[in-house]
Amino acid sequence: MNRHQIICGSLAWACGAGAVLMVARAYPVITPPDMFFAGLVFLLAVLFIWMGWWDDAVNDSAEPSWLERSVATGWLWLRRIVCWTAALVFLGIAATLLADGIEVGQVPFFLVAVLLGTLLIWVGLKGSGRMRSLSDDSPVHAERRKRYGWWF
Repeated sequence: MNRHQIICGSLAWACGAGAVLMVARAYPVITPPDMFFAGLVFLLAVLFIWMGWWDDAVNDSAEPSWLERSVATGWLWLRRIVCWTAALVFLGIAATLLADGIEVGQVPFFLVAVLLGTLLIWVGLKGSGRMRSLSDDSPVHAERRKRYGWWF
């Protein structure tokens, strides 16, 4: 286990414990917001586990396990649903501004909404590469498609 895995594992453990404590703190009356935020913190724990053990596994030559393939596919679809939903919201804002007639003061908001919507579509489709720039997103996504057997 390397240092990166130890840090990510520690963060995952802390998030998991935090999610349990959030629900325990609200006991006996657990409300939907308590469950929602505990679920978000639990998803962070899953994200840290993914980052620590499988995110850079594309470089490995070993065949991925069914667990790794399942987590990667789940992460792909979760990322796509969240990013594309947010993109629809931003592009909807831009379309509303355009339909209502853009005033000079609204041009920066319109441009930001269009740029964020476009960027979120890209991130939902390709994800992020190793350099955290747009230049290597497509090649890294192609490697992951090949590794996990994705056709979509």
